[in-house]
Amino acid sequence: MPVVDRRDFGGRFSVKENSQRLANYRYLEIQLMEMIGGWSHTTPQLAFKATFGYHVYDHARAADALGERLEQLRSGRDRQEPATDDFARLCEHVWNLEDTIARLVAVYRVLEPHLVSTYVYHADATDPMTDTPTVRLLHGLAGQAQSHVAWGHAVLDSLTASPEDRRRAVEVQADIEARLVECGGVTGQGIESHWLAFASARADAKPPERHKRGRSGYRFEKRCAPLDHPVVEEPFWWSDDPEEFRRIYHADDEWSLEGFRHKFHQLLYGEVETTDRMGKIIAEFPDLPWELRMGFANQMWDEARHIEIVAKVCEDELAAELGYGPWSLVWWWMQNEDDPLKRIAVTNSWAEANLMQTLRQWREHAEERGYARIAELCDYLQADELNHVKLATEWIRRLTADDEERRRELVRWGVQAVARIEGFYADDDYEPPGEDEVRFTFLKEGGARASRSHAAVIGE
Repeated sequence: MPVVDRRDFGGRFSVKENSQRLANYRYLEIQLMEMIGGWSHTTPQLAFKATFGYHVYDHARAADALGERLEQLRSGRDRQEPATDDFARLCEHVWNLEDTIARLVAVYRVLEPHLVSTYVYHADATDPMTDTPTVRLLHGLAGQAQSHVAWGHAVLDSLTASPEDRRRAVEVQADIEARLVECGGVTGQGIESHWLAFASARADAKPPERHKRGRSGYRFEKRCAPLDHPVVEEPFWWSDDPEEFRRIYHADDEWSLEGFRHKFHQLLYGEVETTDRMGKIIAEFPDLPWELRMGFANQMWDEARHIEIVAKVCEDELAAELGYGPWSLVWWWMQNEDDPLKRIAVTNSWAEANLMQTLRQWREHAEERGYARIAELCDYLQADELNHVKLATEWIRRLTADDEERRRELVRWGVQAVARIEGFYADDDYEPPGEDEVRFTFLKEGGARASRSHAAVIGE
């Protein structure tokens, strides 16, 4: 069979330039991962929070794949750097945008479309034979980013129905685009086109010389506002009154459909808070090991899927009007702690371990009552929780292996947090636990503690 191979040897980029560009892309993918994650808890719409979880994990996987290609090019797997200090300042400006429309415009109308165009240009300009791994990688990343852009455009169309909102969106877009052009784009080489009709490409056969950046380039921190609870849309509401909680979520038969409705409605709040919690920790602690941050991004994706699953269970299987019951204020406070291990010591190594037992119990009672769909969903949710428990268990052990005092401090702090959480859900005769009564999964088996069970505690 005759074969035609139209590929030519030779591309516009040396191995060094190729690596530099991939490091620039990786920087922006990580910036997007952190920004979208950190915005989640101040974005009211549950549907947006859920999609943010998907997109954060997509950006994490993109950064990971770019790191793998960088390693293949002998350039260091963890390498990430902005092309210029001005591009880093552009990312800082976007991070500090305060309203949802401006944030979505910056990401989905400017930065991600710029990535799509840049990825396609790079794939077209590099050597199609000797650099095939890069070509395949960038085509895949461009397609993924294009799906993000399509979602963002649809959402922005729904949010900018008024002339004032649409005008504001256009102004933000023009401002961000001007800043992007001024700093030379993600590569610092200008806004590059991968194809133009009748345009001569001969003069641009090689990229211009790069601006030299020192090792101490511009960096900025992402700190999330220390709110008392995540921001959520109506009709959801909050209460710190245990009596109001017990009254609204009371069922004479807790394993009836009414009882399951109350349980899943409370679980929905837990899934939303944990989605926001993972995004917040991703944004605030960029110096944690990359593998751990990938685990957090994966968990955020899981929790985002759980928002969709649990909301659908409430509405389609249990006839619930979302927002009929209150949201507790007792979980979120610990997410303002400066120590990331304290956050996951309680939420992953205690709460999610308990939630696994809770979901197993729900599944067994649902099977007894003939609620097959509810039982199946509990089983799938439980499988995800196991991975989240393993993530915290492994990394807390690893990061405190040579610091027994820090591990003991995590336990002391964690016991106080558990008492505060359990105390909200418990009866008036509740007695706070001692250190020998709370089991954290990161403790070695020889020091395992007896676990106390409080069935009324639903959260993670």
